[in-house]
Amino acid sequence: MSISVVVLGDQEKIVRQIESYRGEMMVTRVCSDIAEAIAACNTGMADVLLVSDAQLVPPMEQIDELLMHQTAVVLFFERPENWQPLPDVLHLPATVAMVELEERISSTVQSLTRPAAGATGEKLELDDVSTGCNGKIVSFWSAPGSPGRSTVALNYAVEAAQAGLDVVLLDADTYAASIAIQLGLMEESASIAQLCRVIDSGSVDVARLNAACSMVQVGEANMRVATGIPRASRWPEVRASALRRASMLLREHHDIVVLDLAPYIELDEQLSFDTQAPQRNAVTVEMLQCSDELFMIVRADSVGIPRALRAIDELEEALPGLKSKIVFNRVGTGSTGRSPKRRLIEAWDRFGPTRVIAGYLPDDSASCNASVLGGSPLLEIAPRCSLRTEIRSLAGIKSTDSPKNQTSRRFRAKA
Repeated sequence: MSISVVVLGDQEKIVRQIESYRGEMMVTRVCSDIAEAIAACNTGMADVLLVSDAQLVPPMEQIDELLMHQTAVVLFFERPENWQPLPDVLHLPATVAMVELEERISSTVQSLTRPAAGATGEKLELDDVSTGCNGKIVSFWSAPGSPGRSTVALNYAVEAAQAGLDVVLLDADTYAASIAIQLGLMEESASIAQLCRVIDSGSVDVARLNAACSMVQVGEANMRVATGIPRASRWPEVRASALRRASMLLREHHDIVVLDLAPYIELDEQLSFDTQAPQRNAVTVEMLQCSDELFMIVRADSVGIPRALRAIDELEEALPGLKSKIVFNRVGTGSTGRSPKRRLIEAWDRFGPTRVIAGYLPDDSASCNASVLGGSPLLEIAPRCSLRTEIRSLAGIKSTDSPKNQTSRRFRAKA
């Protein structure tokens, strides 16, 4: 197997070493400019981009693009110990023997063509997560139409934190972020964009990611929250591959990472541009793929269910093999008539695809409205409401204790 190499940097010595070795590596082009090297790799003429000049290291965004097209990136410097390691990038000293260089590059190229580790593995259950172990990513997704996805995601994260888990909540909705509003956080720093900037700098320090999040007290517990973009026009700041890296890194150091995702998964930019273009919905698609558990929130009425069925069809077409758990929200007699749960089961068995129904959340508009108005979760506003009880069950929390009435953080601060 021959390995085509594009060399970035004016290092004639390295080119001579590769050519004189007469192994599997073959230099196809030598570039002195980052844009020229990236363009050469995007044409499919290279298996490897070998960067021989520390001043010409591409930004993380372009490295991710190369990796996505299965082009390995190798940093080949005289003094690599002075360079900060980049994730998924091979770092080798220029003094390495050609035999080892070829073996390491060949192994890296082959690893890019293998399926992602754990892609077919079993998903973790919340009850199996323990402090100090690798956690999991739980995503909340829905069809368009405001079925209450953000409300469920927020209160799911709150209940997990209250149960003693180390929780990070990420508002990854690039259309209508609302977690900050629901928690009464009056700031426009867009922590989710800060996480992406940390990753784009090449950092793999989880302390920097934690510092970008807000520490929010909910009841007797604390959880980290990465607020979403306050204006939809800022969506390019949330880059899909950077958020994926951030989420995976947070998962390694926290029990559970909860994501609130936008409903849209169409990648229409591919039809509108001849070259690689930023994709607004790529964040949702990327995070759906790396989720350990996916809940689809379905509004339980005659409009929400058909929308959900169409969204499931689109999901299966775009991401085949991805399974979601169905959660019916706003279940009540006003939208489905008498015996709403039985009617939903009958309708889903008749029209719905084969999907696990994970829960039925009651329609409790009064508690939800009071929660938004008070800038606090149900735990603090309506601790004994049936909606909170069902969300706790959804999170796998089987405790049946009756919590005391608690004052919301907004009013507690004024006391």
